[in-house]
Amino acid sequence: MAHFGRDRAVVLRSIGLAGGVLAFATACVPAGDVPDGSGPGTPPPPTTAPPVTGGAIAVQTREVPNLGAVLTGPDGRTVYLFDKDPSAQPTCLDACAGDWPPLTTTAAPTAGATVNPALLTTARRPDGSTQVVYNGHPLYYYIGDEVAGQANGQTVNSNGGNWYVISPAGDRIEQGGG
Repeated sequence: MAHFGRDRAVVLRSIGLAGGVLAFATACVPAGDVPDGSGPGTPPPPTTAPPVTGGAIAVQTREVPNLGAVLTGPDGRTVYLFDKDPSAQPTCLDACAGDWPPLTTTAAPTAGATVNPALLTTARRPDGSTQVVYNGHPLYYYIGDEVAGQANGQTVNSNGGNWYVISPAGDRIEQGGG
């Protein structure tokens, strides 16, 4: 009987070791990449903008297929302008902000290497948070973008207006579509 118990303990330790190796390997996949074997059991895509943890955030740029260089938040996810926002005043609130979370900051935002710092400002939202603005356009994420490099919100008509990615020059890019 003792022999059976020892073999069972060895098997259980082996299963635990294999599970630990699998968890470690999965954790080593670069952000935005999908590991082989993913599927049921993988976490769902984000449903809100990444939380601001304090301090300044950096607005960056990234090449997106069929669109060229577009502005992104600090996590590499594409940001958008809403063509119904009057000059530097965010109007996407409440339910709208559920689908188009604002890019907010708790300090003055900083400009990445190809972002013009002179075009980077902020605006106060009705809830008291501070939204990042670029060339007079309040910046928003889109919940349909699951990873960095996607632009599924491009040319979407939603909440009474149209949504566009933004070039490093601060202009909306009208071609393409998510």
